Amino acid sequence: MQSSGLDSHTTDSCFCFCSSVSQHASALEVYEGVESVLLLCKDTSVPRDPTLVWTRHDLGLPVVHQRSLTGDELTDQNQRYRRRTSMKTDSLQTGDFSLTLRNPIISDSGTYTCTITAFGNERTLTAVELQVKGHLIFSVLFCCVLLSSFLLYSVL
Repeated sequence: MQSSGLDSHTTDSCFCFCSSVSQHASALEVYEGVESVLLLCKDTSVPRDPTLVWTRHDLGLPVVHQRSLTGDELTDQNQRYRRRTSMKTDSLQTGDFSLTLRNPIISDSGTYTCTITAFGNERTLTAVELQVKGHLIFSVLFCCVLLSSFLLYSVL
């Protein structure tokens, strides 16, 4: 759902906002408590016998998700992402390498890199800067309490 460099996506009454930074990088913001967030990565030229890897290089074990033609290869996956990531099963045929991250939490904030490798040649396709903020409901409540206090003080 791209339109002039800005994307907006609504999930469970919360929102995520994506703004294009360049052709190969984007920024994404979501609130904790959303069901999932989609990290976009697409390419039109898929090499033969590819391996696609999503990584976060600020982690000791950087692999977030890995897929080859035989399916997901999650033996090297960082355990914090266990059972929370997925890609479309036909992703290596269609060129849609987008990653779904379920139940994002604040510590998921960071830069996610989508890289494809074939025959020893590695190509970085995109980098997504994900920022996960605290629960939206608490942010709204805090804002309402703060505004009420301000209005009450202004009246007195």
